Amino acid sequence: MYVKAFYLHHLLDYFRETRFDIYDIDLIFDKFLQEKVKTQIVNNKGKEINFQTEIHQIFDLLKKNKRELYSDLRGEYLTRLYNKKEQ
Repeated sequence: MYVKAFYLHHLLDYFRETRFDIYDIDLIFDKFLQEKVKTQIVNNKGKEINFQTEIHQIFDLLKKNKRELYSDLRGEYLTRLYNKKEQ
């Protein structure tokens, strides 16, 4: 669970800071993996631990929910919520 939260947090930050077209979601995922994170580590016993499965689960979830993702990145949800409170 913590692994997914870590990757999701950094991926959402990457959407905000990238110079690439965020609407090309596959490009963003590729560049995120190239520029931002490690997909595997080696523990203190020398065993390699790979996080590709968790990373791709996150990617798949975001791809299936692109509309909500882009809406949240633009802040529409928070803006709407704030406007309702003001009324």
